[in-house]
Amino acid sequence: MSDDSGWQVAQAAPRHYQNQVSRFMEPFATALVDACVSNGDIVLDVACGTGIATRMAADKAGTAGRIVGTDINGAMVDLAAEVSYRGNIEWRQASALDLPYANGIFDSVICQQGLQFFPSPEVGLAEMARVSRSGATLGATVWSDLEDSPYLDAMHHMLGAYCDVDQQEMAWSSDSEQVVGWFLDAGLNEPMIDSLVLTVSLPPLEDFVPAHMKATPWADRFDSLSQTESANAVRFMSERLSDWITPAGADVPFSSYLASIVT
Repeated sequence: MSDDSGWQVAQAAPRHYQNQVSRFMEPFATALVDACVSNGDIVLDVACGTGIATRMAADKAGTAGRIVGTDINGAMVDLAAEVSYRGNIEWRQASALDLPYANGIFDSVICQQGLQFFPSPEVGLAEMARVSRSGATLGATVWSDLEDSPYLDAMHHMLGAYCDVDQQEMAWSSDSEQVVGWFLDAGLNEPMIDSLVLTVSLPPLEDFVPAHMKATPWADRFDSLSQTESANAVRFMSERLSDWITPAGADVPFSSYLASIVT
């Protein structure tokens, strides 16, 4: 992600991100990797965060493959390297808008839930295409309309109501036409777009929401709430998610586009 992407996190946040956000990132990372990565591939994961998709790509590419994970956030890359045990992954801090690689060297280039945070998604896509060899697969997952992901929608409204977060700070969902436009503006072919709706089991919200907030750019604002305000914020989200509450927590659908092309 870029420095002004709208999704930069504090130094302590990457570990919370790995422990909490991975709960609803992993199913989409699996779909992305399954669609784009083959055994033996040389793979670049752009805006890799703590390496959720990167490690999956390493498993899919196997011992003959080589994987590179890049992210603008150095703390994310450091944690990704710390929690990884696979020897075929290289981690590097780098901007998605200026990738430090030669033309045409990767068999697969992926970006999991990062493209919508780039200040210029079309520039990021052009860079991803530049480093892809002819015939490579380039793919990205992007959150669709927030109303299609009830948990993210509830979080969006909670942060506005309780943490005074400007709604534009959270404008990180997209529609399919916008995603297609990014590819076309990058000078690429129109992508194939699959709509993914996957149900994710979350722990009890009174535990999960405060822990998840620590992984977001609004961690300080949520932490500054009084105990009563924090409890009310969680209750607000629970009420909006009442249709998906279970005895164990919440089984909530999340919705994302998977856009891909062959370069």
